[in-house]
Amino acid sequence: MWFVRRFLVLTICLVGLLGLAGCGGDSSSNDYPVASKQKHIKPEGLAAAAAFLGAAAGKQTPVTMDTVVFLNSVLRINDVPTDPQNLYGDLWSLLRDIYGRPVLDSNGCVQPLASQPLVWPDLVVRDTVPMVVEEYQDGVFTCTVMEGFEPYTVELEIGRLNMVRSVANNPDVLARGLREVINNINASESISLDASGRLVLLVDDGGELVEQTIDAPRENLAIYHALMTQGRIAGYGPTHNESGEMLAPEWLEIRRDLDMGDLAFLRDGRGGVPLRDGYADVSAFSYSRQKTFQDKWISFVQYIEGADCPYWDFNDYAWRQVFDEEPYVGSNMAGFTRAVDDTRRVIVFVHDVIQDVPETDIQTLPTPAGSRMDMMHATAAFLGGASNKSVPLTVDGLVFINTVLGLNDSEFAHKGEAFGDLWALLRNDNGEPLLDANSCPQPIASEPVVWPDLVERNLVPMQLDENNDCEIVPGYEDAVVEIELGRLNGVRVALTNPDMLNRALYDVVNSINASEGLKMDVSGRLAYGVMVDGELMHQTIDSPRAGLAMYWAMMRWGKLEGQVDIMEDGNWVTKDIAVTLDDAILDAEGLGYLKHGTAACQGDPMECGYKQLASGYVDYSQFSHSTEDVYSGVNVDYVERQDEMAVCGYQDQSADVWERILGSDAYVDTNIGAFVKQAEDTRTVISFIHTVIQDPLP
Repeated sequence: MWFVRRFLVLTICLVGLLGLAGCGGDSSSNDYPVASKQKHIKPEGLAAAAAFLGAAAGKQTPVTMDTVVFLNSVLRINDVPTDPQNLYGDLWSLLRDIYGRPVLDSNGCVQPLASQPLVWPDLVVRDTVPMVVEEYQDGVFTCTVMEGFEPYTVELEIGRLNMVRSVANNPDVLARGLREVINNINASESISLDASGRLVLLVDDGGELVEQTIDAPRENLAIYHALMTQGRIAGYGPTHNESGEMLAPEWLEIRRDLDMGDLAFLRDGRGGVPLRDGYADVSAFSYSRQKTFQDKWISFVQYIEGADCPYWDFNDYAWRQVFDEEPYVGSNMAGFTRAVDDTRRVIVFVHDVIQDVPETDIQTLPTPAGSRMDMMHATAAFLGGASNKSVPLTVDGLVFINTVLGLNDSEFAHKGEAFGDLWALLRNDNGEPLLDANSCPQPIASEPVVWPDLVERNLVPMQLDENNDCEIVPGYEDAVVEIELGRLNGVRVALTNPDMLNRALYDVVNSINASEGLKMDVSGRLAYGVMVDGELMHQTIDSPRAGLAMYWAMMRWGKLEGQVDIMEDGNWVTKDIAVTLDDAILDAEGLGYLKHGTAACQGDPMECGYKQLASGYVDYSQFSHSTEDVYSGVNVDYVERQDEMAVCGYQDQSADVWERILGSDAYVDTNIGAFVKQAEDTRTVISFIHTVIQDPLP
């Protein structure tokens, strides 16, 4: 089974990444520079690097020491044995020393942290997962998790920083980001830092000077990488193909005549971080949260209950508002990691968050919801609800998810498909790749490119290598469009642990059955009722893993009913799961299909779950979606910023979801594209209601 093969390969390479035997890959072939072994980077350079990494991080996912070490390894800041083709399973959280290096056990194995205290076979309770050394093939040994303890490892979630996976396959991704940053800096009048530590450029916009914050994840990651390897914002831009001719990468620097004031170190620093046993040595770094943020002025909106104008613009120090004056002083990798995550927390705070708003129940779709969201529409909504608020789901992304989950009856056939971020491919209406004359997939180009035959096309040219495997024609690698999965990246864990969704599904169904009823919010997510201080409130099921698990269940079974294997008291047990809420409760919200499936399913069990095309891909041909039918007539409440002449700067508003959020989108279509559109509609509505404050209507 392909899951097993992937698990074995990843296990060997994971061990190599974390300091044991490598996978035989030549890590020296990558183009991005290794960190200097001489200590030259200035302390302020390290502090800035931490802030830029925090700016690249996602809003929902905290940054841990494991996150930083993983990123440093992928970016070659760490000089440890790696094979970039095998960095793509989500890694485990490990027991580490103060430098971030993994602490090995007596057998030389890494020690994964356990999700809960575990009773080991020697009957001693420990906080780590037991490892054993096994012979993988003749004379080749590797460390693996002791059988039965696999579910207790803690997979590393890196959220928006998942973009780093593209870099391992294509270093030009980062080089393009660095070129963008340096070009923008050089075109600016001056630069400064905001309260979180992000770069703010003062630029001439048609004769008016305006501030532009560099907040794109790729650009901030590029700055971080440059500082850690060069000690300043400098490095090579990307190689690229121009009219069929390969152009070498250009060295980029910030212009010498730019007045940078106290930030001159970003241009003039020399050398990267030193290394200790191959790991970035930040032992010279020290961090005081109070010292860093006590004079950083931030703006926010404060809710004042009972006031004529309940929402007011306020300013205060980040030290007080974000951290409630909670002190932290640290050094080395722990302090560096905390500085990164504190930057992330400040950014989260200043992104239009209203403080101290009274908790209210969720907004729901009008009942009965079944007239809007049938079984397949709800299934698409579960997937959309698991998505990142800023990363769209695409047909390519859905095909990848289905293949990982085993819904597509196919293996990953082409280099880059399994572990690198996928490419956007030329596909038919069913989502199946359209192959060229050599039976190679045809990647979509980010912009029209001139092929070697001097004809301009919207595709990236492919060829067969000496092993008859498909590869991109050299020089065109940076023209592919990488597919970002955002929070849905967690599906990759299923490559090494196919049972990872079973526990999530088991917990979700148990929560539903223990609830005070079930509703569907305005986006299409499920929410179960709980009593809070004697009042019924609904908690939205919005975790990525839960959303993926429900999507997986509905596709396989046509309802939330089936069998899952989970670990219980150290043993694998098979559990029957099913929704047990009364039919009347479910029918009142149009959610009966969660318990019983469709009418066709009740008549013929073979009609439960998904069908496949002849190619083995999931068949969505019977699915149709109209954005207007699902969302028109559904109201959503929100806060909107008013113009300067208004009595109150903000007002509570209510508007039709289809009109206000989806722009009266008249989308009507069928097949996999329509399924993705329903998931995207869900994600769009969620993004709107999470932004809290909306700009005025034009």
